[in-house]
Amino acid sequence: MIVIIDNGSQYTHLIKRNCRDLGFEATILNNKKRSSEFKNIIKNAEKIILSGGPSSVTAGNNGLSEEIVKKVINGVLPVPLLGICFGHQLLAHMFNGKVEKGDSAEYGTCEIEIDDEDILFKGVPKKLNAWVSHFDTIKLLPENFVGLAHSKTCQYEAIKHKEKFIFGVQFHPEVWHTEHGEKILANFLKI
Repeated sequence: MIVIIDNGSQYTHLIKRNCRDLGFEATILNNKKRSSEFKNIIKNAEKIILSGGPSSVTAGNNGLSEEIVKKVINGVLPVPLLGICFGHQLLAHMFNGKVEKGDSAEYGTCEIEIDDEDILFKGVPKKLNAWVSHFDTIKLLPENFVGLAHSKTCQYEAIKHKEKFIFGVQFHPEVWHTEHGEKILANFLKI
């Protein structure tokens, strides 16, 4: 079971559809609910995806997503984790990185350059066009993370924890505008 935490993104349902198309059962949980309401679902999660959303992680009150990240950090929930957009920024924020307003607040297609294919970008070209939002971006990478991809306007389009299967992408792999997005999600789901 893949658990998707909905942080208010208009694309959350597409993450679930991509999971289904790739042969993985997925369920969506509302970020505004408490983990106690979903205790058994979360406990049985094989992988967790934190969706994007319109809020800024620096505003606080990051709900269920924050609870999940704390459990993963503390080893209580040792599952692979992927943060998308808001989820990506939340990972950096909670691991003591710095998230601030982006230099360019564009919302649309941007060319991404892969610096390290690692697991996430295996079989993906070195450059691809992706659907991005740069209203907030990671300005300082947390100590235990490495960058996997960048663009002209964002230094950390993708990140990975050095020791755990924790990944973040600033862009939206779940939408058709992102080239090879399904392959990126498949790489994560097959961990």
